Amino acid sequence: MKKLIVLFSVITSVLILTECKKYPDGPSISFRSAKERVSNTWKIEKLIKNNVDSTSYYTNLLKDYTATLSKSGSYSISYYVVVPILGNLSNTESGSWTLSSDKKTLNINPSSIVVGSVPAASSWQILKLYEKSLWIRDIDSNGNTTEFHFIPK
Repeated sequence: MKKLIVLFSVITSVLILTECKKYPDGPSISFRSAKERVSNTWKIEKLIKNNVDSTSYYTNLLKDYTATLSKSGSYSISYYVVVPILGNLSNTESGSWTLSSDKKTLNINPSSIVVGSVPAASSWQILKLYEKSLWIRDIDSNGNTTEFHFIPK
């Protein structure tokens, strides 16, 4: 009887933990808050546009792409573009970020950019959120998807 109770407890625990999974690609459980895990300096590991791996295209276009999200809620994104004849054109965007109340969406609110016009605010679905891995996805109004897989810089 004691073995049956232990087995039942293990099965129940496994079912509860698998049902509590917040992000499609993990983790099931974490001892660090979502805000602590998002707060980091990230670089692109993989970029997928409309289900096509476009990493090499974007990493050749946007050199040294770095996204820094601070615990205070501010962010900056910096990169440079290699332009023939003109050389390297650097750009920096900054603003604030928040998590949705259910912690499943990363909201980006740009306030300044060095080159170009300030982009509109955007919301990114969090697919995976570990201390050393952040996957986010945006679907624009035309149904185009952009998915970033970040790792710490």
